Amino acid sequence: MQIGTVAKQVGLTPDAIRFYERNALLPRPPRTPGGFRQYADTDLQTLEFIRRVQNLGFTLKEVRQLLGLRRRRFQPCAPVRRRLEQKLSHVRCKLADLHKLEQELRTALRACKKELRRRTARCPLLSESVNRKPENVK
Repeated sequence: MQIGTVAKQVGLTPDAIRFYERNALLPRPPRTPGGFRQYADTDLQTLEFIRRVQNLGFTLKEVRQLLGLRRRRFQPCAPVRRRLEQKLSHVRCKLADLHKLEQELRTALRACKKELRRRTARCPLLSESVNRKPENVK
């Protein structure tokens, strides 16, 4: 199969496939006498795997590690489970940070709306930032 066909089947762009080749996530395929890449079904499976684990939030470095585990004859689940647990923990931390950010934005928006009701409206966010130290500065 040529790169365009593979790209459509997997849901990637040809550039993404070439990127994976350059970064040694996908072996360089043989070429036809005309110079076209020829992909095998195993390449398709590898690309589908890469896409799936990237959608789970794994970085290219982590994808490379998972591909290494995948290529082994014995495919242990424990190291994969640990990586999944770490990824889930990271996502939970991000969600907590996003929730905190949401609350801070709501508070700032309420203050803005309250100030807009006054005749001499001054943006509380702008005046607050001049008078207040950022939270992480001690």
